Amino acid sequence: MKPVFIDTAGWACLLDRRQAKHGGAVRLMAECAQLRRPLVTTDYVVDETATLLVARRAGGVLGEFFELIGRSSALTLTPVGPGRFREACGYLLKHRDQGYSFTDVTSFIIMRELGMSDALTEDRHFEQAGFRCLL
Repeated sequence: MKPVFIDTAGWACLLDRRQAKHGGAVRLMAECAQLRRPLVTTDYVVDETATLLVARRAGGVLGEFFELIGRSSALTLTPVGPGRFREACGYLLKHRDQGYSFTDVTSFIIMRELGMSDALTEDRHFEQAGFRCLL
């Protein structure tokens, strides 16, 4: 079974009960667990998510987020690293008219590298880049 990529928007929906798609994100994660579908995120997504949670005054779930990242055997935390960073620079320069964030671009590169198609996100940039948004 192909893994699901968890983007910042997916983490926000999953962790912040105030998000409109919170219930959908929780159901999708339960489905992934039942199907034993692996999960992938990146260090850049963790950085962006932690910053977003604090900015939205949802910092109360920050500890839960970090604990989940650290203890989940279903989740692989993939580092961007220097090679992917350089590739993302080139990709963003080539697609600068799309409005992608740098973090999104690093996610696209890793998803393609790992043969992934599904992302737990509501960020339509993933669809623009050829992936499927699950939220």
